[in-house]
Amino acid sequence: MTHTEQYAAPAPWQDLPAGFAEHLELEARLSTSLRNSSLERAQAALDTPPAHVVDLGSGVGADAVALAQRFPTARVHALDVSDELLACVRAAATTAQVADRVDAHRVDLNDDWTVEIPDGADLVWAALSVHHLDNPAKALRRAYSALRPGGVLVLAELAAAPSLDPDDLGSGRAGLRERILDDRPGPGYAGADWAELLADAGFVPSEQREQELVVDASTSDGARYLEHQVRSHRDHLADDVSGEDRASLGEVLVSIRDGASPVSYRSARTVWVAARPQAEGTVDQPADIDAEVAVVGGSYAGLAAAIILARSRRDVVMIDEGQPRNASADGVHNLLGHEGISPRELIAKGRAEAESYGVRVVAGRATGLSGTVDDFTLRLGDDRPRIRARRIILATGLVDELPDIPGVREGWGKTVLHCPFCHGWEVRDQRIGVVCRDEIGIHQAILFRQLSNRVTLFLHEAPEPTEQQSAMLAAAGIPVVRGRIEKLVVEGAEMRAVRLESGESFDMDAAVVAPHTHARTGLFESIGGTAEQTPFGTQIPADPRGETAVPGVWVAGSGGQLTAMVSVSSASGVTTGSAVHGDLVMADLDRMVRSRHDDLP
Repeated sequence: MTHTEQYAAPAPWQDLPAGFAEHLELEARLSTSLRNSSLERAQAALDTPPAHVVDLGSGVGADAVALAQRFPTARVHALDVSDELLACVRAAATTAQVADRVDAHRVDLNDDWTVEIPDGADLVWAALSVHHLDNPAKALRRAYSALRPGGVLVLAELAAAPSLDPDDLGSGRAGLRERILDDRPGPGYAGADWAELLADAGFVPSEQREQELVVDASTSDGARYLEHQVRSHRDHLADDVSGEDRASLGEVLVSIRDGASPVSYRSARTVWVAARPQAEGTVDQPADIDAEVAVVGGSYAGLAAAIILARSRRDVVMIDEGQPRNASADGVHNLLGHEGISPRELIAKGRAEAESYGVRVVAGRATGLSGTVDDFTLRLGDDRPRIRARRIILATGLVDELPDIPGVREGWGKTVLHCPFCHGWEVRDQRIGVVCRDEIGIHQAILFRQLSNRVTLFLHEAPEPTEQQSAMLAAAGIPVVRGRIEKLVVEGAEMRAVRLESGESFDMDAAVVAPHTHARTGLFESIGGTAEQTPFGTQIPADPRGETAVPGVWVAGSGGQLTAMVSVSSASGVTTGSAVHGDLVMADLDRMVRSRHDDLP
């Protein structure tokens, strides 16, 4: 997500100002968490895995690459008018190893760009690009026509003019900010009623969310970004800046470069997720679905269970919300023959296998479960089909409750980690900071010490280690740092330092946290099940085959084994799927024996 309010050139897209592409690169990295949030919303809104995705105004390619990584089944069409920026798109796609699925199209978005892409796109992504156009309403109508019925538009636009704080920019000269800020009217966002424009274009909005990009000088990316902002405003006004203000701005820029500036940049955005209706006029209520087994959850355990059942000629339907727990990770490890494969690529391959055996995949989230053995009903929400099944497999996985420390979520799955077996090799010999919440943090520190001799334990809010624990840490050469953590300094997704509230800062290459994990137990509890507490969190109790205390309801994967990695979750799915098949075989055989007995004279 990028924008260019700070640049004075009236039409920067074809002849880019000096430093423009670098500025977009910085903003793209700083916006990583906002982009990921919007991608999650887009994925939840899609009813099928996308084949064609359109990125309107692709900039330096960060969004196009993220879309290709998020949707491994899709070809991404990156549209921009600048040859320089399209070269950045191609380079970014090559670096991310998705160049075979990212097509760069040179096109002016004020023209009819729909002729450049295949008919019936599944997703159009317009991140801070439409307000630059001569006629945003026409652009939205074109997006509508480019989408297939049921296709999704993600529109992100500025909610207000971006701001620099404080008023004196840390210089001591009151009103400096107002004197350097450009009074040019914003290009379209200020007076646009985007909700009305979406409705006029024919879209049905399904979700609206507010976001805010906040940048300070605590990271090198943030400092460089702020420096660009201040310098561009100063240079735009040129002769209109007084000598005193120009000198103060010079001091502000030095302070920013030194990382000691109080200046922050804020940009509020609104994100709409909207859909083209499936059909014009009244849509018939979708028919209910009957199956022998309904698998709730389409990640590793759910797919493995569905495949083994379908290979035994069972009628299987799988409900997939499309949000695997490890989606943010760079790759999957400890899985024979698939080392380093991206989580979403692995899931896409698994889904293709499942569908090749006849598994029906329904996109969405199960909102309710009722019934008894041989007669269960799953509900997916209003205007969605109900699913009736004889057996239920819950492969709904976990929710990670991360510590409320700035920077944790931004680096999660990249350089903020939790499992030495899943991620330890990738950070071997690096500076690793373990954020302690309880005694599990001490256990993590000792395990990561096998991978690096530069492990530091940050107590944060955890109690003092016991005498025995202190002796173990000392023997392992793990220093203990006391004091509350203010933030993890993360640039893009790269860990830089751990900063304490005291102001002390410790350079680190990776951070380790122990999330509090909770299985998604809502469906299980709604049908009479009782979740259980373990030292690692809440899970669904079951026997080794996955059978729960609720007849006909089974569990597979991490929902019943909180520490299960991908390989273990997949194995759990195979075990549970085969056990459910055996249960159905015996149930059917029992019914046939009783029927035969009843028919005897």
